[in-house]
Amino acid sequence: MNLFKGKKILIFGLGLNQGGVGSARFFAQNGAKVRVTDLRYAEVLKPSVDELKQFPDIEYCLGGHKNEDIDWADIIIKNPAVKPGNPYIEYALKNSKPVEMDMDIFLEFIRPSQIIGVTGTKGKSTTASLIYEILKNTEKKVILAGNIGISVLDTILHIHPETLIVLEISSFQLGSFEKHKVSPKWAVITNITPDHLNYYSKIEKYLEAKKIIGKYQTSEDFLFLRRDDPITTKSDFLKGFKGQVVYFSKDDFPKDFKPQLKGEHNLENIAAAYQVGKTFNIEEALIFKTLADFKGIPFRMEVVKEWDGIKIINDTAATSPESAIKAIQTYPGCILICGGMNKGMDYKEFVKVMEQNVKKVFFVEGASTDEIKKLITKKDLIAGIYNDFEKLLSDLKKIVKAGNTILLSPAATSFNLFNNEFDRGKKFNEAVEKVFK
Repeated sequence: MNLFKGKKILIFGLGLNQGGVGSARFFAQNGAKVRVTDLRYAEVLKPSVDELKQFPDIEYCLGGHKNEDIDWADIIIKNPAVKPGNPYIEYALKNSKPVEMDMDIFLEFIRPSQIIGVTGTKGKSTTASLIYEILKNTEKKVILAGNIGISVLDTILHIHPETLIVLEISSFQLGSFEKHKVSPKWAVITNITPDHLNYYSKIEKYLEAKKIIGKYQTSEDFLFLRRDDPITTKSDFLKGFKGQVVYFSKDDFPKDFKPQLKGEHNLENIAAAYQVGKTFNIEEALIFKTLADFKGIPFRMEVVKEWDGIKIINDTAATSPESAIKAIQTYPGCILICGGMNKGMDYKEFVKVMEQNVKKVFFVEGASTDEIKKLITKKDLIAGIYNDFEKLLSDLKKIVKAGNTILLSPAATSFNLFNNEFDRGKKFNEAVEKVFK
């Protein structure tokens, strides 16, 4: 790793979801001069800054970006979520500065034949975790990383030539695969519905980004697609793919298969993992046992508390209407907590399902909340709008009864009140513990 020694590396966007931290740590460990910049101030980024305390030589320029930082850098590592056309990145490119993402660096050291890549609009984290658990229960060396809160650069020192890497890959991170003209040997697309339309100019651009996961595969590779997905099964979507297409469906299982993971949509995620496991010739009994025992991951349909006959579910990762609809359908008759910021989503179907299945709605304030409220015809559903979980849950506690389910499934992003959906999830869990003692 001596190729970075003495290099001036600018981490453009530290963030709170490990990517920036992992990048800063990687380059600091490998002898680079590291400077970190972010629009947010130190108090907001404290959890990330604290993780880097062991590297006192790292410089921080927080609360805004500056061209001087770009001028200083030999290499710029940008956060994947930085939108195209960012003026500082444009300035860097104009001045011939190399602009990379952490995934670009990762792909310099790792062969695509080691990667099991999982992308899609929803279900990525659950599916990647399921695949990891299946492989972990064999003799294979395997690592889980990517857009699941585990920096890919934190894994490099632990990877051997025979190590398999299960990667959750966002549409933004797939840009690195395009840049390197590679695709994972095993590529999973869980599903595709409209998302990130505040980033992509139109849905076609989003689809192009997702297709990269299979774009550079050969006939010796595998592409896993949901059998009844209305987008990925179309002939125009499949055009140009060379990998062996393997379809998965919730109908792949026997009638007596009873997983602990709840929800019809999770059966699709389980099916994807099942089909991946089969391509490794893993004993089917071991695959089924692993899938049946899996209880889920934090913040995705997570049962955080059962109190006086009341079940409290944290599904903060449901940042789109489609994913929240699936959560509501899993817990019909629930008391719903939703709302936040909008990323160009259509809420008509969400409101329709909500009005048919929800007892009461407690809103978290934000632009999507305003839009959802306008669409609701049953105005007595609305309990109120809040900017504090403790107050919201305290009011909710007054009406909840034994047998009820409280479901946090926002159908929106969180950036107006929280650092990200994980911060929202942590704050919700903390409030639950305070209110439901």
